[in-house]
Amino acid sequence: MPAAGAPRPRAVRPPRQATGLRQRLAELRGPATTPRPLDARALAALAANPGCRRRALLDGAGVDKGALAQALGAPANFGQSQFAHQRGNSFEARVKADGGADLVRLLHERLRDGTEPPGPGAVATPDLTAPGPQGRTARTALALREATEAGRWALLDHPMVSLDVAGSPAFLEPDAVVVHPDGSWTVVEIKSFPMVDGSADPAKVGAAARQSAVYALALERVASMIGEPPEDGDDAAMTPSAAGPANTAGAAGAASPAGAAEAAGPVVAAPPAGPADAADPADAAGPVVPAPPADAAEAATPVEAADPAGATALEGPATPAEATPARGRVRHQVLLVCPKDFSNLPTAEMVDVRKQLAVTRRQLDRLTRIEEIAAALPEGTTFDLRLTDDGRTPTRPLEELTAAVDAVDAAYAPECLSACELAAHCRTRSRGAGLVEALGRGVRGELGGLTTVDAVLTAAMERPADDAPTGDPAVDALRRAAALRAEALASRPEAVPCR
Repeated sequence: MPAAGAPRPRAVRPPRQATGLRQRLAELRGPATTPRPLDARALAALAANPGCRRRALLDGAGVDKGALAQALGAPANFGQSQFAHQRGNSFEARVKADGGADLVRLLHERLRDGTEPPGPGAVATPDLTAPGPQGRTARTALALREATEAGRWALLDHPMVSLDVAGSPAFLEPDAVVVHPDGSWTVVEIKSFPMVDGSADPAKVGAAARQSAVYALALERVASMIGEPPEDGDDAAMTPSAAGPANTAGAAGAASPAGAAEAAGPVVAAPPAGPADAADPADAAGPVVPAPPADAAEAATPVEAADPAGATALEGPATPAEATPARGRVRHQVLLVCPKDFSNLPTAEMVDVRKQLAVTRRQLDRLTRIEEIAAALPEGTTFDLRLTDDGRTPTRPLEELTAAVDAVDAAYAPECLSACELAAHCRTRSRGAGLVEALGRGVRGELGGLTTVDAVLTAAMERPADDAPTGDPAVDALRRAAALRAEALASRPEAVPCR
């Protein structure tokens, strides 16, 4: 027993696992290097290729992949020019002028739900200022809750939300989030590419939809913490008879896919499947087109696809705030705002992102946890460039950087060239090893267990004496193609064979 009045010894707390992971990630990127935050665009690209452990680790550790690719001698050849960046900022400032009143009126016009438009001073703009990303995330959640309980229009300019990615938090910043009087939330995505006659570049619309789906996924997490989950009976509204007639394409002439995704009221056709959704053929659709007018009964019952995990917020009929307890509900329709034609005037269309939400959620769930990838690395592995005092010139030897990058497995595909800064380096290594991934995911999937070009050529040229099938569909198809090619060349002796 300690003497009376003597101080008691303090208990020693064991170190937390999260602290150990943060320290390990800091060692990987360099103790003196500021972590590079994940944005929605990078997160959508990461979800498009969940098998790439290299990108998952580098993004989770906050490594500057652009600087790393430059040091490896394979700089990225994509990105936004300074002029386009300034033009985008100028257009966004114009869209959000007057406290966001014009933006909310534009959203109300595209909803076509028969409700009264917001009047002067009807849009609240809460202050989201807070220190650090964690503080801003907490302030955003509080502002969303207060605006939902108030039962009025509110515009959150550049809120901050978080999303867990392979065991590491990612802080995301949408352009804007609008809170409706019925308690639902709409993600607003502002882009600087033009929308001509209600249609825009399908590839750019698809990328914007995937980016918006990441924001909606993070907002669903906030909604689950401040509101009640939807009733299971709401899923019955997904049937075509309950959702109303399907939308059809307008002057663009592209028909949207059949199914419940188009039958949720006044929305536009879902954007096309880009590289991020290439693995799911159901994600393809046509360009953005204005939706046909719908009556108030259809427009008041937008719903979202049923989610087995129960994480997806469903949208039910709009009810007064005083009739039922307020709860946050994330709408599956996002407002895409673009310049009208080739002017600087804003126009907008609603884009249904249910398919992108399902794809992003499924792909993020497949990501290996970052601590597992980091634990498998050799001792002393680091991606620290050891920049000089001016912060521009790396001093770490090229051989060490190359060995560190190659220590993490990558899943290269040609689509990576437009989404990842390290794609040029990965392509060089993939071609050097003769991997079939360099030819595309479609070719890789068709070839089955044949993973190298040499293995493919060997399987195609080997002709057994009995010419019996091998039982491998890929090998049999290759041998049949080689036989047809040989017959075609034999019929024309003057033809020069391909090499």
